[in-house]
Amino acid sequence: MNIVITGASGFVGFNLSHYLAQKGHCITLIDRDDYCQRLVHSSPLHEMTFTCCDLASDRFSLPQGTDYIIHLAAMPHVDYSYHHPGEVFRNNTLSTQAILQYAADHRIPVVLASSVEVYGGEFGRVYSESDVYAPVSPYSASKVACETLAHSYAQCYNLPVKIFRLTNLYGPWQLPDRIIPRNFGRMMDGLRLDIQGSAVRDFLYIDDALKAIEQIMLHGQDRHTYNISTGQGTTMQEIGELLQSLQRSTGDVEIRDQEPTQSRGSSLVVYSGKLREELGWKPQITLEQGLEKTYRWYQEHPDWVRQFSRQYQTSRGSHEFIVDMARYVVPAI
Repeated sequence: MNIVITGASGFVGFNLSHYLAQKGHCITLIDRDDYCQRLVHSSPLHEMTFTCCDLASDRFSLPQGTDYIIHLAAMPHVDYSYHHPGEVFRNNTLSTQAILQYAADHRIPVVLASSVEVYGGEFGRVYSESDVYAPVSPYSASKVACETLAHSYAQCYNLPVKIFRLTNLYGPWQLPDRIIPRNFGRMMDGLRLDIQGSAVRDFLYIDDALKAIEQIMLHGQDRHTYNISTGQGTTMQEIGELLQSLQRSTGDVEIRDQEPTQSRGSSLVVYSGKLREELGWKPQITLEQGLEKTYRWYQEHPDWVRQFSRQYQTSRGSHEFIVDMARYVVPAI
């Protein structure tokens, strides 16, 4: 099939493009740049069409015969949205509206990426697809708006749309301003682990998420929403202990209870009931296995990781740890 992936130079988009290309699909990559330097690395993606385009403002055209659009493009960092709410909300909603309009005009089915952040997050709850929206951050509010836009296009224009909500993913090529890759970078540089906050989160290895997205694209029901998650909660302290076990020489874990912003719910554990019951999907890789695989990848790709050393060496008490804050210093293609 001919598949367009927006946000293709991002963490999920880059891994998904590889995965679907290996399955024999023809992939067209769309993103506004490659500022994280993923696409410039030698890979099968060099043989694919890459369109440099800002979907929120530029005119664009997709290849004739496109079978699906997988719309991942967004500014996805919750803390970044706390500091730049207007930029994040405008970018995420305008790019989504542009894709939905193009898809409606050309009768192309859309698979829309959303986030479990739309649930907010409370201790003691396990969320399902039927739970109501309770966004906490500007980022999660933008995702609620994007989902609502998608439903309106499905209703008004009979556009085939499927939505999936991603939990906290981790794996190769993830920027080291998220807790797991950030601490892998610190481990590689001989620094103590920095575990900040007391939140509970649902962590899923990227390969399991890619398989779920493929299943939703091929076999999911139009106008339905699917959680991609494990249903199991892990505390930040437990993450610290698991990371410590990967490298015994790492010093004591530095744990601070205070989150750097008020932009996250306290606990966000989400059950993927529809995926399991309708499509037979379930996670295959345990957290321990996934962390080991990911750490091995980071050790094998030190040059890519260390271009962000300033961010992962900076305290999360300052917004300078967010890679998007320093985007201007990373050359784009």
